[in-house]
Amino acid sequence: MSIAIIPVGQTMAAEVCGVNLADPMGKTDRAILLDAWHQNLILIFRDQSMTDRQLKSSAAWLGDTSKISMLMARRGDNDTQIQKVSNIVDENGNPIGALGDGEMWFHHDNSFTEAPDKATWLYAVELPYTGGNTLFGNCYEAYEALPDKLKKIISGRKVLQVYDYTIRTKPRREGLDRIPHFWQPVVVQHPVTGRKALYLDRLMTAAIDGFTETESDELLAELFPYVERADYEHKWRLGDYVIWDNRCTVHARREFPSDQRRLLKRGKVEGNALIAAG
Repeated sequence: MSIAIIPVGQTMAAEVCGVNLADPMGKTDRAILLDAWHQNLILIFRDQSMTDRQLKSSAAWLGDTSKISMLMARRGDNDTQIQKVSNIVDENGNPIGALGDGEMWFHHDNSFTEAPDKATWLYAVELPYTGGNTLFGNCYEAYEALPDKLKKIISGRKVLQVYDYTIRTKPRREGLDRIPHFWQPVVVQHPVTGRKALYLDRLMTAAIDGFTETESDELLAELFPYVERADYEHKWRLGDYVIWDNRCTVHARREFPSDQRRLLKRGKVEGNALIAAG
């Protein structure tokens, strides 16, 4: 069966038909998927059935699997390549995974590191009856939609990206010596497409350089809505495998009932330092 790429979102996201990710992939198919990924930013593979071993090689067409830090897998996961995103607890009441509860604000993955992962994938194993959809924002479109005045204001600036798992409110600026953080370009250039993307998010962006705290907060409040327009919303089905470009998209999770079980497996593909747009 030949590969078919079917766009499903307004500005991004495509469903891939004719690919079983558990099977070995030839060079031609790899090239097709890579081109489709760069064009659509998000690829969706339905009705997949993979073991953990197969999952670990599922994104080999994109690059090397990134190791998951014990900080990110702090609640129950010991695998360095697959993380359980789940609200399920074991017979002793201990969480089997991490990041599993309720709503999650828009964010880039690992933006607080020097070389954020280029891609993230999620594989649906167990789902609630309602809720838990994943929202995606197109950061290319976000940058292009900015008024020229805002583009000029943020040109050449950097943003402070912070990972503080102890809070669920606005990221903090104090105590940075105790939490992971990194200054990233606020506008990045994609290394393959050459397009400019707005690189900030409500969950992890704490400040923009060159401004007072009040000015920074006001500017970020003006910028966040541009990346939060939810250009695509993914309603999960069992066996779904979704992989996205972490450099030019943000994602968020809708709430779901806390008494309903949810388990997705998650992996990442190694990236490089982000390129500041000229």
